[in-house]
Amino acid sequence: MRDSVAFKLVEPSAGGSLYGYQRDRTFGGTALREDTCGWSGCKSKPEATLDGCQLCRNHFYDRAAERLEEYRARLRRIAPGRADHTATLKFLSELISQTTTFVASAKLLDPGQRDKFLKLSLSAVRLYKRINRNARIPLNMPILVYRESDSTGMRELTNTVDVSKQGVCIATSWLWETGEKIWIEKPGNRLRTLARVAWMKKGEPTKYLMGLDILDCEDFWGLDLASPKKRH
Repeated sequence: MRDSVAFKLVEPSAGGSLYGYQRDRTFGGTALREDTCGWSGCKSKPEATLDGCQLCRNHFYDRAAERLEEYRARLRRIAPGRADHTATLKFLSELISQTTTFVASAKLLDPGQRDKFLKLSLSAVRLYKRINRNARIPLNMPILVYRESDSTGMRELTNTVDVSKQGVCIATSWLWETGEKIWIEKPGNRLRTLARVAWMKKGEPTKYLMGLDILDCEDFWGLDLASPKKRH
């Protein structure tokens, strides 16, 4: 009785770039399908799934780390739309689930590998929490913006576009540097807080849109209906 093995190409999932092979093994007239890693050319056994593609531990880690950094970099540049927000949370949720399950069940993981996968999972958890807690609410209100240290005392009176508990998007005529710290102040009660420029993008012909992370106030906009409190 002869044992025969046949391979067929598995197409990547939508939006993916990974190919793999499914191995159909026939023994005694019975077909037994054995899957291999979805990374092109890799014949290792798959141990985790990402974006619908089964991957070995090394290619799962490489692909997940690359995608995580892509999402993180994108969030630094622009505010995500609703579709991007949903897609990002879906990816992070899958990554957290798959990594946690893999670390708990995988055999022969050395301490270095286990630590690497745990760090990947924790990075995904932090980004998930950051996105989830920063749900934005449309709000148009006047706001003063000025640099943390500026001897000229120049201030811009502009308006907010939307706010979150720990962030804000504002319209501005000035071009700010990503990463720089600036003050934002409510003109009515002069309550102010320090913020960091997270991203800049072109808005109207004479305006920019700027995303800010609030650094020293837990709820500057009063979204929890309590008085803003300084962080300790």
